[in-house]
Amino acid sequence: MYIYSILMNAPITPQSLIERILQIPRMEHGSLCAIGKGPNGPHFNLNSWENDKNCCRYVPQDKVPAVRQAIEGYHQYQQLTQQYAQQVIEKTRAELAIGVKKKPRRRNKPRPKSPWPRKPKSSS
Repeated sequence: MYIYSILMNAPITPQSLIERILQIPRMEHGSLCAIGKGPNGPHFNLNSWENDKNCCRYVPQDKVPAVRQAIEGYHQYQQLTQQYAQQVIEKTRAELAIGVKKKPRRRNKPRPKSPWPRKPKSSS
């Protein structure tokens, strides 16, 4: 618990996000679905989308907790990579904006009148 609180108080940097990603021991994408009940409890399939097809894998009951942890690991991976990407994007934008010259502000000048009169809108 102490290590977790230190990680929570540490500044989040791209490098720290990569280090957290490397700490994820297992990953699996998809969702566990109960497919029926047997004498020892429910049976599960792991459903995922692979190669443009729905893929179903049977998960033995003793493996269900490990598969749930692996799915959580994948969700954590997705969240951390999104944070990493956002930080790198913000850094890139800040670096690229250094040499960008702003457009001069337009002064509130009245627009010149058009030589063509406006036609009224038709009511039909």
